[in-house]
Amino acid sequence: MFSDAIVARVRAMAEDLARQVGFKLAQAAGEKDPRAWADSIIEPLAGALIDDPAIVDHLHSVALEWQLTESMQRRAGVDPALSPLLQALIGADDPTSSALAMDLLTSQAAFARHQQRMSLPVTELPAEVLYALLETLRHAVAGDLAFEAHARNTEHAIREEYDESQCRIALANRLVAALGAGAFAALSITHAGVAVFLSALASATGDSRDTVAVATSESQLARLALSLRAAGLGDREIEREFYSIHPDITLPEGFGRLQGGDARALLTGQGVSDDGRG
Repeated sequence: MFSDAIVARVRAMAEDLARQVGFKLAQAAGEKDPRAWADSIIEPLAGALIDDPAIVDHLHSVALEWQLTESMQRRAGVDPALSPLLQALIGADDPTSSALAMDLLTSQAAFARHQQRMSLPVTELPAEVLYALLETLRHAVAGDLAFEAHARNTEHAIREEYDESQCRIALANRLVAALGAGAFAALSITHAGVAVFLSALASATGDSRDTVAVATSESQLARLALSLRAAGLGDREIEREFYSIHPDITLPEGFGRLQGGDARALLTGQGVSDDGRG
């Protein structure tokens, strides 16, 4: 389903997460050189992280989101951090929307810097993914009483630094929710930017944001088209968004006859085949 570039990025992010956790574990254990000690366990810990479905699925979605972000910047000139929608909201009279948009801008700029290095901060993980990571750490040290204690201290240190409400994805989701009826405008990827677009599409369809991000890959063309219809977009709007994401691929003939309710039924009823092509 995924290109070599996506697989390599997923592996690199898993190794980066393992390095962060290993460093904190080494600190908790009182190692004299925590960085060197962390480097020694990166490979097995990264492998354990990739073996967890919740973690690897999220890493795939992040990798695909960044791939799309780079593509939109290259082809349509959409800034990875400051989209036209964010720019408008930052200058809006509503102080709440303005502050939220500014927070997302800052977080999105940091995301771009991290992705350029193929890294992902542990504190940027959604809560359920962070829980899976900590669970993986517990399993990795199980049976060694000393390191089980160090792992508990490591988990406490990570949780102390973690605030899910300030994570980039949570900020994008909150911004979409704050837009209310105006969230329909966020279903334009060139206007909203990739991050807000994915959150808006997830909100409109009821799918998880990770699922929506994966739907932008070429292996999930049918799911993307169905999601756009289920979100309430008309034929021209769907063609516009589909072309923005996949400029070399056209919608199947007769797609315009599919109604929003039918699209939702296909999505929720597993009406799309595993390869995403119907």
